[in-house]
Amino acid sequence: MDVQNVPVHADTASKPRLPSKPCIWAKSRQEICETLDHFRSYHSGVYSRKDIVKGYLLGAFSASRDIFCHGGKLIISHGGGKAESLLDSTTGRRLQSAQDQTASDKSVRALLKTYKEKRPLVLLADDKYALFPYDLSASGYTYVVLGVYWISHAWAEYQPAGESSRIVRWKFAFQWCEGQGIPWWMDPQELEKTPQPSRCPSEGVASLDCSTKAKESDFECKQCLQRSPFVYKQNRMCLNPTCTEFWVSDGKEPQELAYREEFLKLLPQAFENLPRVKPTIARQPAGQLAAPNRCRGWHCARCGRLSSRYKWECWECVSCQDRHVINARIRMANEFWNQRLPSEFLHSRINRNSGIFTHRPQPIDLGKGRGFTNRLTFVLPNYWGKIHLILGTPLSNGEANMIFEDYQRQAFSGELKLRRYPLKTHRVRGTLLTNYFSQNSGEPYQYVGGTDNTVPFTEAPACVRKALDLIKERAYLGLQLDEPFNFNEVLSAAYLERQKMSFHSDSEKGLGPIVASLSLGSAALMHFRSHISPEFPKQKQLVMSLILRHGDVLIMEGHDVQIHYEHTVIPFNFRIAATARYIDSTLI
Repeated sequence: MDVQNVPVHADTASKPRLPSKPCIWAKSRQEICETLDHFRSYHSGVYSRKDIVKGYLLGAFSASRDIFCHGGKLIISHGGGKAESLLDSTTGRRLQSAQDQTASDKSVRALLKTYKEKRPLVLLADDKYALFPYDLSASGYTYVVLGVYWISHAWAEYQPAGESSRIVRWKFAFQWCEGQGIPWWMDPQELEKTPQPSRCPSEGVASLDCSTKAKESDFECKQCLQRSPFVYKQNRMCLNPTCTEFWVSDGKEPQELAYREEFLKLLPQAFENLPRVKPTIARQPAGQLAAPNRCRGWHCARCGRLSSRYKWECWECVSCQDRHVINARIRMANEFWNQRLPSEFLHSRINRNSGIFTHRPQPIDLGKGRGFTNRLTFVLPNYWGKIHLILGTPLSNGEANMIFEDYQRQAFSGELKLRRYPLKTHRVRGTLLTNYFSQNSGEPYQYVGGTDNTVPFTEAPACVRKALDLIKERAYLGLQLDEPFNFNEVLSAAYLERQKMSFHSDSEKGLGPIVASLSLGSAALMHFRSHISPEFPKQKQLVMSLILRHGDVLIMEGHDVQIHYEHTVIPFNFRIAATARYIDSTLI
């Protein structure tokens, strides 16, 4: 089989439409990573755990001598990173040239170990993969799962990189694992034309060694004494990139190469147990709402699409709207009373160079038989404002306990429409949803999409209105205001385990001077750092960290807090937060 030494780029105009429906497909990288156990890498094409590759993505920028043959039962691809790619920079997108790969590179190392141990892995392809014979994008597919493969050969070679340069590139031959039927994209009538591997007794992974033909044809280099596979029909040569005789044939580098027909034959193989590819929803004991799998995506059995969980009350397929309702019991606040927190402080930790100083805790009489609590105040430098933490206590948390339960009931019933909304800017292909669920009430809040995702207070669920009342009361008592502050917007956010809100500032146009947030459920860490700006792009050191517990109210006082600082919230478990603001819509 002759293969030219030039990269292949996608030309979907010349490809036919896909003749059959893929079993597993997705529109975004997030849908793949949140749903498929075998691939959770948002940027790399190789996903591995403990140096064993679980999934491999075939994408754009195919290298020379990459092939897709035997109907896709044998795929040769360059792997391991450092390929030609497009990078975002301050001056726009630029092309990053390919670089030499080494056996010690993380992805190459994992691929080589997977090859040596004969482990099966899952292959995926996106609509930019030039060698796939069909146009995926014409049918609306961005990513498809091809199936389970194993690595039958691995070697290094030189490949051209520009007119006068070359790079070391590792190549891997992926062969279809028998026992999973024919490839889903293959026409059954074409199967007769496709060579089949000879059979050998099924004895698990060890049976892969039943054929020694490939080893018998290997070439042993007299210089480095290492063996290399006999890949190209022109001549045997050393494929060890650390050897001085690497990529030398008859005393010179080869110019034109073609794969040996014998090398491209499918090798006999048999696996006792192939990895299960189709995702399933694991059954959880009652109450395990915040277990990690509950924020995982969902595979639709009806149409095959992978969908991120974007609705609180159910999994729903974005394509065909098939649904799977989530059943979970209501979590109680006392479940989080004895949380063991991985922190070395009780309430706060301040960087000694931050310029922040604290007042002595101030007692607050909450009235109505709810006892006393304390207000912790942190004064920011240069008169930039203050941050207050009004502590919740078991005696004063009766209202917070009921609000926490109401939030859950009304979210599961659909009355409170908690959703994950698309981020406006990101570097992941396809839509990228927030890493938390939210709903906005009152004035529009641009951070969650403005008016499209906001309901007026007259239509807000009771739990939101009760949370607002409690925030107003605690802010009024804690700050000793002359009258309750007139908040007109509440953002409700819910976090499952391992979800969080990334660094940001509440720098909404028309934002009032006070932002107050009620914490419900699990404790969380809140970190502050100086605002990153073009003048100070590397100010990532934390200036202060706080622990927010159930019933606590955090208040940021002063416009300059949002100008000079940004913050993140990282819950330890299932948490709900209601954040109240005043937004002057005439200034937006």
